[in-house]
Amino acid sequence: MNPSLKIFLTIFCYISGVMGVVTAVLHAGDQPAHTTAAVIAGTLGVVFLFAGIALSRRPRH
Repeated sequence: MNPSLKIFLTIFCYISGVMGVVTAVLHAGDQPAHTTAAVIAGTLGVVFLFAGIALSRRPRH
């Protein structure tokens, strides 16, 4: 994979993950709470964070 593309995707995944978690917290704190939207946003946020972690790891040799 092209190193520049990998760096871009890693940064994109981290930003998307953080925004997903923040959106989940905001939806959960609404009155009345938007539980479905909060769960979906939180799940996507965690998935993107794990993808960012996986992309930023160095390969084992």
